[in-house]
Amino acid sequence: MAQREFVTHPLVLRRLEVVSAHDLTPRMRRVTLGGDQMRVFERDGLTHPAFHAPGFDDHVKVLFADDGDVESVLPMQLADGIEWTPASNRQGRDYTPRRIADGQLDLDFVLHGDGPAASWARDAIPGDALWIVGPKSSIVLPDDADWILLAGDETALPAIGRFLDERPIDAPAHVVVTIADPSARLSLALRAGDTISWVIAAPTDRDALERAVRAALPEDGDGFAWAAAESRTLLPIRRLLSRERRMPKNRVNITGYWHAEDEADEPRHPEVASPLSWFAVRAALRTGLLDRLADHPGETVRAASAALRLREQEVEALLPALIHHGLVVRDDSRMRLGAAGEELLADEHERGEFDGHEAELLLALEHLGAGTGSAASPWSLRAGSTLATSAQDDAEVLDELCEHAGRLQFIAHALLKDPIWSGATRTLVIGPGAAALADLAADAGVGGVFLAAGPQEHLEAGDAVAADDGADADLAVAVFALGHRTDDESVAVLAALHGRTSTLIVVDEARVDSLSPVAHEVPLLAFAGNGVGLRESDAVEALAARAGWALERTIPMGWGVEAFVLGR
Repeated sequence: MAQREFVTHPLVLRRLEVVSAHDLTPRMRRVTLGGDQMRVFERDGLTHPAFHAPGFDDHVKVLFADDGDVESVLPMQLADGIEWTPASNRQGRDYTPRRIADGQLDLDFVLHGDGPAASWARDAIPGDALWIVGPKSSIVLPDDADWILLAGDETALPAIGRFLDERPIDAPAHVVVTIADPSARLSLALRAGDTISWVIAAPTDRDALERAVRAALPEDGDGFAWAAAESRTLLPIRRLLSRERRMPKNRVNITGYWHAEDEADEPRHPEVASPLSWFAVRAALRTGLLDRLADHPGETVRAASAALRLREQEVEALLPALIHHGLVVRDDSRMRLGAAGEELLADEHERGEFDGHEAELLLALEHLGAGTGSAASPWSLRAGSTLATSAQDDAEVLDELCEHAGRLQFIAHALLKDPIWSGATRTLVIGPGAAALADLAADAGVGGVFLAAGPQEHLEAGDAVAADDGADADLAVAVFALGHRTDDESVAVLAALHGRTSTLIVVDEARVDSLSPVAHEVPLLAFAGNGVGLRESDAVEALAARAGWALERTIPMGWGVEAFVLGR
């Protein structure tokens, strides 16, 4: 299935200052920001590029602190990226650049509630400071779209307004916006052939938004659909576009801009924490029960059981847990998806936590603390082979590892700018991230010809990668090649490369990305896979020494990932 295309940008932390602020409507306030750090600037010996946000729905992260100490929540700036350090008082909010011109940036703030961003914007006066990070990427719109749908609530207006002003694609725009009050209407740069529908409705009224989108959606042509609003309100839109209209992924971009904390009609459900509940959700996904209810709402237990070839008793046993967590709603004898079920099916990553590689790692932890005295990884004890062997034999496992390596697109800048590539005409790459790095290096014009070692890791990467011919290389790069391997397997990989090049770069996750909401789980999942957990510099240095390498230096890449430069 086609994936959405996007381009990445180096992540830069910037301190901006308020130039002016005024109300666009009683519900939206525009703050214009400027300062030296909008342009090329230097800080702590590093030179950073000018602010760049080419996409109409790019977003920057605005940083606040719940105790007012903003300095304590700022990330660590790297040469070409950032690393989020632990900060329990950090409050980050994402905002779309509405206009960028003459060294100034406009941000539009919806003035609802008492959140940190809205409260700051209400009181903003010239000279006030605001710290931002980003944007990290911009989506690439198809140049052959016959139409574009732009839908959302008031928080989507900055992106919609910027699209209509700049017109990144020349196609009729069909706009749908839900607003809580008529006073929220803004003047937008519509053209002949465009349509717009202002819908007076609460921002959490999913039915109102869905009806309006359904009415505005053209029946013919290949279009592009973009929507942004409260996350649960968008669930029917996701279903409409993906299941009913079957629009390919690269023609749809739907983003939950915010999440309602207290909804009268959709109460929050307890977090799935009990192991019993986790297994119930996993079973509901693996049997196809949740997908069945998405396609056949209102089906009886008997009908669903027959269609899925399950015993009715099995479905009846699952239902209490699924209902408790809001995944399923039961009305008499009929079932339908609940709000939490819709969210789960709409989020591939969340689904993978119950029915993917991450779930398999979690299941392997049953061997944790079993007192076996074995140094084998939990994965090995469960599967009978190491995770590296599983990846070699099972394409699905390798695909999961390669997908995880996709974050290189956001953090490879520092590595690709390093002088180590100077003079390299033959670069040997291994690991699940080999093809991704080769593509990025080809775009950057470094590394020469890339040779991929190992058929299980030779993935398609256009013309950037060729099959390994066994000859020596100027440089070798092991890209996420050790994280899923045991210590002994890692030493074997490093030793095999020792005779083929004089310089080796090991790219791997060394620390936890503190911005991740599941940062506390990452070390344990890493341990499940390799039996040692995350490897920081001293651990990599020890493995390298066993294989005849010496650690010369490290290149911080951000998000907890480092490049370790080894020499013979």
